[in-house]
Amino acid sequence: MLDQIAARAAQQVSQLAATWRISPEIASDIVKLALYDVILYIDDSGSMQFEENGERIDDLKLILSRVAYATSLFDEDGIQVRFMNSPDQGNNIRSEQQVTEMISRTRFSGLTPMGRELDNKILRPLVLQNARNGTLRKPVLVITITDGQPTGESSGDVARIIKNASDELARNPRYGKGALAFQFAQVGNDLKAREFLSKLDEEPTIGDIIDCTSNYEVEADEMSRANPPVNLSPELWLIKLLLGSIDSSYDTKDEKSSAPRPPQGGYGGPPPTQGGYGGGYPPQGGYGGPPPQQGGYGQQGPGGYGQQQGGYGRPPPQQGGYPSQQQGGYGAPPPPPRY
Repeated sequence: MLDQIAARAAQQVSQLAATWRISPEIASDIVKLALYDVILYIDDSGSMQFEENGERIDDLKLILSRVAYATSLFDEDGIQVRFMNSPDQGNNIRSEQQVTEMISRTRFSGLTPMGRELDNKILRPLVLQNARNGTLRKPVLVITITDGQPTGESSGDVARIIKNASDELARNPRYGKGALAFQFAQVGNDLKAREFLSKLDEEPTIGDIIDCTSNYEVEADEMSRANPPVNLSPELWLIKLLLGSIDSSYDTKDEKSSAPRPPQGGYGGPPPTQGGYGGGYPPQGGYGGPPPQQGGYGQQGPGGYGQQQGGYGRPPPQQGGYPSQQQGGYGAPPPPPRY
């Protein structure tokens, strides 16, 4: 499988770099998405339509079309789409047009049952059941796009549900904790939503498998005031959104201190001066960090993702545009800033 990915990588990387006007080096990082099954989890609550004159839906459409384009370049299976309220489903989505058609027929109404429906529509049927049956082919990356905090459920439900799923996978010797990663991205300017995602990003029990991204305007403003300043383009923001939870060099999950401003590299805060987004190492065995010695995804034992020969998550091959292990690969030091 990795050989097939590598054979297509050079052409696809060049196409992405030209379309998004980014360097081939940054575009090559997106190849990592080929190692994951990507599921988009969409907030279709009423506030998406009625707040900010519908601009949140416009932002959602833009993000989804770009995500669908980038992931479809490297994932022949296509992506899956699930909604918090609507029973509508998207399976094997391979084009921007398919995503646009889905959103055009979506009725935005209701609350934000973020945790409950994450469990009911994604984690139980698409991840945990497949892991129990031994049919989970790839690690799963769940990208949640939301404008608010959960409603109709406890604010702690999302973290609890993620932890329960991660713990079950960690007990499965075939897969392990690294089989699941989460990205939460905010659209709109709701301060309570930003506070919720900030707390989720800092939750110590799940911090090594999630990343939360503030909306583009907030992140761009923070980075423009960094030292040295960084001009964050929408394309670079989208790449951070796609890779933040699976590549430590893009990760901004560092916890906040009690100071009013976020720490270097923290959620919604200025970026670190070295190593791209985040730049630090996750705990031993954490997502993107040095692998532990036995079993599971991202580990060295036989049969799990991250095995040395042919397993998902191993260091990418050198040909075809893949970044080398020493440039932002799993368990490797993050690359120097490219922008």
